[in-house]
Parts: sequence; C-alpha cells; structure tokens
Amino acid sequence: MNYLDRLFYNSKKFLGQYNTLREFIIRMKRYFDHLIWGLGLSFAYFSLNAKENSHSPVKKWENVRFVTHSTGELLLDVFRSNDNKERPAVLCLHGGFWAKGSKKFMIPLAEGLVEKGYVAVCSNYRLTDVAPAPAQLHDVFSAIRFLRENASDYGIDPEKIGVTGSSAGGYLAVMAAVFDSGDKRTRPDAAVGMGAQTDLTSPHIQNSTVLNWSKFMGGFYREVPQNYIKQSPINHLSSNDPPVAIICGEHDKPSTRANEFRQKAVRFGVPTSLTEISGAPHGLLKATEHRRIAINALDEFFRVHLQLKQ
Repeated sequence: MNYLDRLFYNSKKFLGQYNTLREFIIRMKRYFDHLIWGLGLSFAYFSLNAKENSHSPVKKWENVRFVTHSTGELLLDVFRSNDNKERPAVLCLHGGFWAKGSKKFMIPLAEGLVEKGYVAVCSNYRLTDVAPAPAQLHDVFSAIRFLRENASDYGIDPEKIGVTGSSAGGYLAVMAAVFDSGDKRTRPDAAVGMGAQTDLTSPHIQNSTVLNWSKFMGGFYREVPQNYIKQSPINHLSSNDPPVAIICGEHDKPSTRANEFRQKAVRFGVPTSLTEISGAPHGLLKATEHRRIAINALDEFFRVHLQLKQ
C-alpha cells in the first residue's frame, strides 16, 4: 500500500469518496510539484538579479539602526558608488518643522551627491511628538558618531564627514557644526544648511503663533525666550567651528537671517559661503532645477572642505 492508499485508508470520514479524493490528492501533488519547480525558477531569477545588482553603479544599505531610545530605534540609509574607494560622507537631514518627514524624502538629494563622488547618508531623527529640542540635535550627533565608528563598513573616510539638510534639517546641520557637544566624534567636518533658520530670536519667530514652534521649543517665544536664545545657531558661532555654509531660496533669505549668520562667521574666521537660488522658495529641493543648483553648491563647498578627490 503506497502512502496515498494509507492516507485514505486511515481517513474513515472519507472512505466513501476514496476514488474522488485520491484523484484530488494526486492533482494537488502535481500542483505542488509545479509550484516548487516554479519557486526554484523564481529563486534562480532573483539570485541572478541580485548578482547583477552587485554590479550596479550604486550600493546601498537600508534601515541601519544607529541609536535606540526608549521611544524606539532610529534608522539611516547609506548610498555610495559601487567601488572600494574610501570617500567623504555627507549626512542628509529631512525637513518638516521637526514634526513630520522621513529620511526617504532626502533620497533624490543623496543620489545627486553620490553622482558627485560622496557617500550619502539619509537619517531619521526624533520628531516633536516624541521629544522637543534638543533631542533632534542629539540624534544628529549620534548619527555622526555612528558613521565615524563604522566608517570602514561603508567605505567612508572617518575624518571627512559633512552634514546638510533642508529647512528643519538645515537648522540641525548648522547647529551640529556650531554647538560644542564636548565630543569631537559628534561634530561634522563641514556643514551646509539649506533654508536653515539661523536665529530663532528673529522678529517673525518671536511673533509666530505656529504651534510647531511651541512643540519644538517647549513653548512660544514669549513664554520661554531663553530656549530660543540657547537654540539659535548664530549664538554659538566661534572661531573653533568647522566650515559652515548656507543655501537659501531668494524668497526665503530674509527670514533665515542668512546674511547676518555669514557675516558673523566671517568675523570669527570660520570658512563660510552664502548661496541664494534665484526664484526658489523655502522648500528649495522640491523643484528639479532648484535641487540641481543646490547639489552643485553643496559639491562646491564640500569638495573643498571635505577634500573630495575623484
């Protein structure tokens, strides 16, 4: 008695339908044989694709954990050219008023930086529904430290790590450069803030009733002015700071206090620059042409101060 006979012989419930069920099982067996064969082909197909992707011009690591808080893990993505050359890295920080957004929003920028020859890293940070300032800055420090300590895993030169970001991320990039955390591993070697608020005591912020400011700073300016003073990048500039630059849209420039920041940086002898993108709004990475100009400006600054060599 073969295994199919034994199966149905022991299944008294179906004795009366022996022949019908036997045929059904045989058909199912054939179906699963074909399924296994098909899965084998699929496995081979995806294996070949994976092998082909190993020769892709871009290599990437996604959702790499770089720090864990009681509120959860923070993740980053790494993008680089598919070679063995050690390269400078640029950490890219998303905007969203510190209340929303994700690292995925910075992928187009990261791709542009990889084309220029950098290792590009897109990172998340805690949002204001989890923690107010300065938690977000501490997360940026954690990401920079992680990249230095694990540089060899990604082909990064640990002495050449820059940081940039847009809007809220731009603020964090600039703040990371000028704020002395007491740990040299957390300070970037160069930074560029795009659409970054450099002075949180400016009139338009003092008079703002936008709730996101209160969530980020622990209250509105009129309630906790000391927080805004302490968290203003312009108040932390010193002669010990790494090179730091500002990129802003034409229509966004006055509110960011970019001119005042650049002038003070010059007085302290900090290498700096200010790039104004004609016709660009605050969200200067949204339009393809504005993003292209921004990437070129980033490359021009980082190429000098991170000593990029092709």
